[in-house]
Amino acid sequence: MVMRRVLRHHVCLCVLSTAVLASLALLTDQNKVYAGLNCKGVANPSGNGSSSDNNKGRIECDGKSNGRGDGKGQLSGKRTIDMSETGGKGTSNSGHPAVKVHGRGTNITISSELKITDSGSNNNPAIQVENGGVLTVNNVTMTDVHKGIEVSGGGSSVTVVKGSIEVRNGGGAVIEVRDGGDVTLNRGVKVSGGGDNTGIEVNGTGGTVTLVGTNFSKVKTGIVFKGTGTANVVGVGATINLASGGTGIKMEGDGRANATVMNMAFMGNRTATGAEVTSGTLTVNTVTMTNV
Repeated sequence: MVMRRVLRHHVCLCVLSTAVLASLALLTDQNKVYAGLNCKGVANPSGNGSSSDNNKGRIECDGKSNGRGDGKGQLSGKRTIDMSETGGKGTSNSGHPAVKVHGRGTNITISSELKITDSGSNNNPAIQVENGGVLTVNNVTMTDVHKGIEVSGGGSSVTVVKGSIEVRNGGGAVIEVRDGGDVTLNRGVKVSGGGDNTGIEVNGTGGTVTLVGTNFSKVKTGIVFKGTGTANVVGVGATINLASGGTGIKMEGDGRANATVMNMAFMGNRTATGAEVTSGTLTVNTVTMTNV
């Protein structure tokens, strides 16, 4: 009788161990799906995110063997990423940026059309670049996202050649740079806030934003400077259209902060404020403010 009980107990333990092993195997398989981070090269509907890219999965490029695009750092094939949905092969886009590039020496170009949406409430930026990563996006459409582009760290940069960025009401900044980050929007890129958003936020030890013929609309605050460092926002034919009661420029850094805004136009609706300086030094050069 004792032997049978021991045997039954032993069998139960074996079954339990098998179940645990099966669960671990499943988790391992799921992790393998993103071992390549969906940053291999050409996207297609049947891609698994490791050996080939899936056209609906989030992208993460870390500069390592499976996270640096094709041999030339290129990602191609039309991609549509919903930041709150399941991507290809059961992977989740929720809780992550749609595109993340990080690590010094990681230089990625997304050459084909990229669409980023958020059907839920993902609070991450659509595009995030940090720690020296470099990203060029040739054609992007962002719709109803919480935050557009976030870049942090010296040597980190994002360049958008063509497209549009739409941040939802109640969301974060359209563009945020900090600690030496750099963002460039080329001619023809259209930007829209939700009516209560900030267009550009520069934080930490500063950074640079360059706007070439870019138009912003429906932003409550055009540019806000925070932190301690040196910040520059340079426009070439750029215009920021303020929402009702908005403010063109806010300088909120500490006493050491130094910010410069050049070659830009701010358009109010007779209820807007041109600029507010609470701390730090703000320099404007060839800036026009109308109806403020």
